[in-house]
Amino acid sequence: MGMTGVWNLKTRAALLVVGLLATLLVLALSACGGAGAGGKEEAKGEEAKGRPLPDAFLHPKALRPGEYHSVKFKPPLSLKVSKGWENAAEELPAFIELGYEGGTGGVNDLAFANVKEVYKPGGLGDVVEAPKDLVGWLQHHPDLKTSKPQPVTLGGVKGEQFEVVVKDLPKDYYSLSCPDCVDIAPLSNDQAAAYFREVNKRKVIVLEDVKGDTVMIWFAAPPDEFEEFAPEAQKVVDSVKWSGS
Repeated sequence: MGMTGVWNLKTRAALLVVGLLATLLVLALSACGGAGAGGKEEAKGEEAKGRPLPDAFLHPKALRPGEYHSVKFKPPLSLKVSKGWENAAEELPAFIELGYEGGTGGVNDLAFANVKEVYKPGGLGDVVEAPKDLVGWLQHHPDLKTSKPQPVTLGGVKGEQFEVVVKDLPKDYYSLSCPDCVDIAPLSNDQAAAYFREVNKRKVIVLEDVKGDTVMIWFAAPPDEFEEFAPEAQKVVDSVKWSGS
């Protein structure tokens, strides 16, 4: 075999190697592209079903606009927020608290509580089993003033809604939560407590049968900020869905 034959063999081998490398490169790029597309589809899928509420154990966490679902809270729920909301406190099995930085500059709250026990009126810290008629209990609470309850349906579950303010508390009134507060319910084995501050105006929603649980939802703000804050909070409340409902 002459030198030309040897060169041709080498050339063919080189061309085969180049062709093989090119094929592998195309396959690699295709795989990367496929993974990227799959990743995007997966991300879209996660966004469609909602992100988990971020952990706010050490400090509040800002929420991007969109849908979120509870991680610990029972019964499970999802909700949608717009710009300006944050997860204000550590999520507990019986408590979620969101904050809104808007209105006249204050940080106002929207909270969800699974109420199984309540504090007896009087500010002594005594705890009893939650009444079956939590709405009636709140209406007759000696330290609260409430409006007439109105029917409401939230996430397919019927309940009642009304406004609540705290009456003028005596100077020697004792609260476990804060000096100007009325303790309402211990939550998640005393890790937290639902309470109403004297300085705030609030709207309360009670759903007495969310998969067998009593859920109380309220949003509150100082009186001069409440009317501006209420529509923003109501949008979030109206978006609530109960998993499986």
